[in-house]
Amino acid sequence: MKGLALLIGVAAALVSAAPGFACVCVDAPLRERLDDADAAIVGRVVAEEAGETKGAPQRLLTVEVDQRVKGDADGTIVVRSPSGSDCDLLVARDRPIGLLLTRAPDGGWLGAACSVVAPGQLVAEGGEPRGGVIKVGIGIVVLAVVLLWALRRLRRGARPDLPGAPEP
Repeated sequence: MKGLALLIGVAAALVSAAPGFACVCVDAPLRERLDDADAAIVGRVVAEEAGETKGAPQRLLTVEVDQRVKGDADGTIVVRSPSGSDCDLLVARDRPIGLLLTRAPDGGWLGAACSVVAPGQLVAEGGEPRGGVIKVGIGIVVLAVVLLWALRRLRRGARPDLPGAPEP
């Protein structure tokens, strides 16, 4: 009888309990999350202040963008984050951080706890290869030099005088 009373008490407590509001992040590979984001950056939070939008408290984080991985977020941007919830964007100041951002209807940037990713992984996953144009340019110059040298040798008709080589 005691066990039944205990079971009924636990069931009643569970039914009357308020729903939990934990921050639930999407469990998807970084590539998919990067594709879904409007912008992705590696930067540092340099300032933060309290704010409010339509009565909802939020934090305004000023972020210096060190590297843009996706989108048009350059220079210094302000990222709005919830305040007083499980999804607050809590990061250390002046430390590198990777952020996957969403564009708000008013054009501002939005971020939450689920927006944070490791900077190295973010750059590796979505970073553009650097120096592509320079590499192509250097390749063309090297190819031109080799072709000019070969054409010059062909016109002269001279063969190198190598020791041990057969005579023509």
